[in-house]
Amino acid sequence: MDLTRILCSLLAGCLCAGVMAQGEELRALSARPVADPGRAKDNVNRVFEYQYEMQEIPLMDDFSTDRTRKRIARETDADVTLANTLYRLTVNGGSTWDMRYTTDTTWRTTVNGNDPPETVREALPSVMVTVLDLTGYPPTSTTVEAWPPYNILDSLSAPPADTTFLLSPELIQDSVLVYSVAAAGGTYLMNDVETPLILWQDDDVYINGTYPIDPPTIGVATFDGLARTGYPYDFPNYTAYGRADHLTSVPIDLEYEMGDSIYLSFFYQAKGLSGDDNAQVVDSLILEFYAPLEQSWYRMWAIPYVDLADFQQVLIPVRQERFLKEGFQFRFVNCATLSGSFDHWHLDYVRLAAQRAYNDTRLVDVAYMYPEATLLQTYTSVPFARFEDAPASSMALTALEKMRNLDIEPAFINYGMTAVSEDGGTLSNFTNGLSPNGNAAMIIDTQHPINSAPNNFVYDNSPSTDAAFWDVKFWCNATPDINRYNDTIHLRQELSNYYAYDDGTAEMGYGLNVGGGKLAYRYDLIGPDSLRAVRMYFNPIANQPPLLPPDDGSFLITVWSSLSPEVIQHQNFSFSSPQYRLDGIDKFVEYELDSAIRVEGTIYIGWVQTNGANMNLGFDRNRNNGNRIYYNTSGSFANTSFQGSLMMRPVMIAAVDPWASIPEQDAPGDLLVYPNPATDVVRVALSGDMPTRASVQCIDATGRMVWSERANGTNEFSTASIANGVYVLRVVDQAGTLRAQGRMVVQH
Repeated sequence: MDLTRILCSLLAGCLCAGVMAQGEELRALSARPVADPGRAKDNVNRVFEYQYEMQEIPLMDDFSTDRTRKRIARETDADVTLANTLYRLTVNGGSTWDMRYTTDTTWRTTVNGNDPPETVREALPSVMVTVLDLTGYPPTSTTVEAWPPYNILDSLSAPPADTTFLLSPELIQDSVLVYSVAAAGGTYLMNDVETPLILWQDDDVYINGTYPIDPPTIGVATFDGLARTGYPYDFPNYTAYGRADHLTSVPIDLEYEMGDSIYLSFFYQAKGLSGDDNAQVVDSLILEFYAPLEQSWYRMWAIPYVDLADFQQVLIPVRQERFLKEGFQFRFVNCATLSGSFDHWHLDYVRLAAQRAYNDTRLVDVAYMYPEATLLQTYTSVPFARFEDAPASSMALTALEKMRNLDIEPAFINYGMTAVSEDGGTLSNFTNGLSPNGNAAMIIDTQHPINSAPNNFVYDNSPSTDAAFWDVKFWCNATPDINRYNDTIHLRQELSNYYAYDDGTAEMGYGLNVGGGKLAYRYDLIGPDSLRAVRMYFNPIANQPPLLPPDDGSFLITVWSSLSPEVIQHQNFSFSSPQYRLDGIDKFVEYELDSAIRVEGTIYIGWVQTNGANMNLGFDRNRNNGNRIYYNTSGSFANTSFQGSLMMRPVMIAAVDPWASIPEQDAPGDLLVYPNPATDVVRVALSGDMPTRASVQCIDATGRMVWSERANGTNEFSTASIANGVYVLRVVDQAGTLRAQGRMVVQH
């Protein structure tokens, strides 16, 4: 373990869900967005039934490849078909879209023509209605007696009869469209035999390589208190507790004899780098087996939350006849605090096979342990043009990659690196070393020369224009070795229009808790440039009441040329607040400067905040740039007390920008937006005529439509209910064609 990781692991032993030091805080994560395209809110209920290919033993997953099924199907996907329509209400086996009933008796009241008139009241005919509960799938049903949702007053002296409909009948027709999603394709080589790729039928867990400490292999499955949507299972209730993430295997053919000695094994670790140091006995990791004929789950193993320690291997026998059937499944479940990313468990190297013994812990495997973020010196990314100014000095001299021999016997290992530009060019392939003798059960530090002898490798961007992307692989060949998937580290190096220190992953959240607090992040620029924006990743971590919610935070983007004495080079006049993208984990949001500025030498990017809301900026604990993080909550700037990197990146003007928070589209007309910044209302005007039946759409920095309204005579729209920030206004015609586009700043 290198010095940085030793310090990080020691820090994990003393950090709790919120560590405070002189106005700054470092907190455990509380939300993890995952990729999900989202669906139109058209009031149509949909259920997607995912199909899976049966697996056979032996099977294995070390999570170096993501083998979970992503449950993001849409009805328009090629592998999706409409299988059934379930109606909420059914009478005598039939359903219609307009069915409505009440569970209270309704009446026909008849007033005859006698003198004086006589009133007769009789109940309307009832029916037996089968009611499906569509809130869960498969739905359950009940049968109830119900009546028409209206009363009838029939005055024979003044026909026709008057019918009075109930405003809110208890039973209203609804339906669910049930779609079948075909089994996912792809194969996985298990002992050189092709098996179906998908092993897990849910995606609650987070497959990653940055949360654990000294994992057996590169990649683990992390369990926490977050739903698959990336938000806590019970966000408002800070003390909520219960079953959280599930990792459920697909059905497995386990038609074996009881004497075939079938064992399931796995490695686990609690906590890791998440910053959670609050061990509670009720927090636990659970393993359950499924008995197909009984359609029941049985708990087979569990462990309460434990202190941070090395990964431990567990072997569980599969002996009971109820499990030795076709359709057997197993699943891991964590019990956790449901209000955030707490109570972490990391799972690695799951194996299920026959002819094993209780002491079958040997793994004949050599594997890399961690991902890599860059081949650059200091930075993980620099602007393309600045790299071209100083390519040699921008490259790292060497790269240190950790490898583990999991076997109790030494292995012969050679290792190296390949790199190739996505725009073409020559593949560079280097053999960088051989393993030391006597490497049994060892962690091996492999040194890979980059821009040093004998490789002297520098990115050659001659095939690229304005931006370059490189596919880099660190490889190893080991003899013997049972799993080739963990023998390679994949890295995609981007050189485009920004600087970055972080590796793109947030293990914790950093913030200041003082109104007027200042946060500054030092960047030593390679050459002069034009700064136009700052990209930041805010963790959606809820601040426990009575503290202000993080998205109530308000700040002014600020750029300093010096902190002592304090010299502000630029400060936005428009206020910003934390914004979150929900299309994947660790997705940055871009905050534009009110105007681009020329920068050179050393600059500090950051903010001045207007209140004490901890805004929980993403904090990468795998790369230590704490000596570049400064904060001021008491009158002068001080260096942070925490070790890691802020997920805050300066963005320069460039001809090519591969990243965009809002997809820009060419529009034939210019849109005038005023006043800008807007407070309560905004008005729009086109350079030409407004199209007939046009709509004005407001899009936030995540690409989400905040509102869409029909253009009117005044073309005035309310902004009172939307948060401070930068938005795009779009005018689309009746056919949905973009006719004009402009930017709007909201500042209440």
